[in-house]
Amino acid sequence: MSQVGADRVEVRGALGRPPPATLKVSATTLRGWRCIGTLTIVGIDAPAKARRSGEAIVERCRRLFAQRGWSDFAAVRIDVHGPETLYGPRSAHPPLREAQLRLAVQHAQREALELFAREIAPAGTSWSPGTTGSGSGRPSVSPLIQPLAFAVERDAVTPVVRIGERTIRVPLAATGAPPAPPPPLPDPPHWAADGPTTAIPLVRLAWARSGDKGDASNIGVIARRREWLPLLWAQVTPDAVRGWLGHLVKGRIERFHLPGLAAMNLLLHEALDGGGPMSLRVDPLGKGMAQMLLELPIAVPQALAAELADPRDTADVDADRAGPT
Repeated sequence: MSQVGADRVEVRGALGRPPPATLKVSATTLRGWRCIGTLTIVGIDAPAKARRSGEAIVERCRRLFAQRGWSDFAAVRIDVHGPETLYGPRSAHPPLREAQLRLAVQHAQREALELFAREIAPAGTSWSPGTTGSGSGRPSVSPLIQPLAFAVERDAVTPVVRIGERTIRVPLAATGAPPAPPPPLPDPPHWAADGPTTAIPLVRLAWARSGDKGDASNIGVIARRREWLPLLWAQVTPDAVRGWLGHLVKGRIERFHLPGLAAMNLLLHEALDGGGPMSLRVDPLGKGMAQMLLELPIAVPQALAAELADPRDTADVDADRAGPT
């Protein structure tokens, strides 16, 4: 792949393949119900009050469920926005005086979550001081839809188009013998530190963006300069990514070399709490995962670190030396 003009690239060496012998099916199934409520807490110890309020709502609902002979919640997630709960062990803990409680729950019965939604409203008027409502009223109960993807034999499917009373069968393209798989791509050239190094955040060396595919998160990392990819490949390893995002990723982590882009693709399995509509997380699509990874420290030669120094770092040091004004 090479740039041949403004907003134009040329791609060479791409090979087409015949249709596979199977077709992908994307389906959904109803797995119950879910409800997400929010409250805002203002004042001293706001994050602690927010978390305790969420725990109290869940405890009260469980007592009410038991009185009615209903089962417990299928899942509960309490998040407090403000203290960077998504960052896990690397979250900062400044003294916040405003925090938002996000309480997400799942249950097999709609009636149970309608009761849960009613129980959130009193917290905004008669619970701990400084608690106020979300401004959007009682939260709504919605179906809990689980996406499913699987393959079926092409011969088992006959596509049709219906127009009024007419039914038109649409034949599928014939399959052919698949070509031999291409040889595996080599790893980028080896990089070894030559002399003393300094750690800088990944964002100074690469761009990154992330998204979802079911319960897996993809993170694409592109070197800002092609010659930096070996340095990144040596340090942005599956083990390093797990060490940085392991509080969110429960499955294996795979890495793929994309030489035409001077990039790599990271595939994080079981990373989104079920993904999409199944997830109770604040980031069910993993859009923030690349942004968190961009803070990963990367050891680079001191000369390169000086070249890429952020002027704001020097400003911060100068301010610290000057003391309070």
